[in-house]
Amino acid sequence: MAVRRLEIGAFGGPEVIRVVEDAALPAPGPGEVRIRVEASSLVFTDMLIRRNLYPVLKLRLPLTLGYDLVGRIDGVGPGVTRWRIGDRVADLSQTGGNATHVVRPAAMLVPVPAGLAATQAEPLILSYLTAYQALFREAEAKPGDPVLIYGASGAVGLAALDLCRAFGLPAVGVASARREPAVTGLGAAFVAYDAAGASGTLDRLSREHGGFKAILDAARGEALSSVMARLAPGGRLVALGFSAAFRKAYRTGDASPGLFARLRFAFDFLRIKALSLRSGASRRVTFYDISGRRTRHPQDFEDDLSTLFSLLEAGRIAPRIQHVFGLEEAVEAHRLIEAGQVEGRLVLDLASPIGTDAERTRTGSAP
Repeated sequence: MAVRRLEIGAFGGPEVIRVVEDAALPAPGPGEVRIRVEASSLVFTDMLIRRNLYPVLKLRLPLTLGYDLVGRIDGVGPGVTRWRIGDRVADLSQTGGNATHVVRPAAMLVPVPAGLAATQAEPLILSYLTAYQALFREAEAKPGDPVLIYGASGAVGLAALDLCRAFGLPAVGVASARREPAVTGLGAAFVAYDAAGASGTLDRLSREHGGFKAILDAARGEALSSVMARLAPGGRLVALGFSAAFRKAYRTGDASPGLFARLRFAFDFLRIKALSLRSGASRRVTFYDISGRRTRHPQDFEDDLSTLFSLLEAGRIAPRIQHVFGLEEAVEAHRLIEAGQVEGRLVLDLASPIGTDAERTRTGSAP
């Protein structure tokens, strides 16, 4: 049986992606399992990796894309006792997940309930877990605490709004004006960053709430001092990404940011990292790195992802999936991501020969 996967041999735009076929299945070694992948990621982070703009990974070419995966074990290496052939599992691979078969360390896997569709479970691994840990592990939000979310119509933003709705946290979502229905559909107040007076509106809402207990910022489009001024006493800003700089570069026709944009990105990143190193009451900023946090707190990763699977089973959360793509359609998916044309999530289907129609995978409103 052949292995099919999405590989890049050079960093760049969507055109560098190619479907590669390997003649033989990889063999799991000691402590490893082989997984027949059912679904994998198509997310903004995959695009950053493709362009070598992801700051927490040192990348070597060629590489297979795919930040996470859901699948079934179909091979077990020596010394593995927890897992059996046929078990459903999930993993955060960072790279390599966009393949029909992968070999992964058995100790890294999390069980997936048998009744969950792979394309519904996959968004929980990166997008929802990032939002969940940012809200409840990093910001320590409690029911009733007001939350402000920048980049609210993206994968993590909509996941955070969905979780706020599920746990009773009043939320304000910031996104472009055309994304208002997606944000308000999850019960959040909405502020359009591209409307006149957006900053003043956010300041007013902050005063009305007495400041925000948690601010999740996946965009980094506003001055850091302005964002932090909206925190409540004891509140925390969790920086999740830097999509605004890339979006601005894309709109101006420079999809590969130049030196100035890269330096500005690096300065903002280093400033947030420095603030996040403070301890105690003075620590008001956290830079969230899902893989780094998993390394430090591996049990939290499994516990929190298992909690999310349970919430999905119970119908308390509903990932918004815009479209499911097959391997041959991945270039189109990456173009949509770069152009900012995604509302929620795209998913790569590796269990079917082609992707599923968008209308059958769209889950735009919460149950």
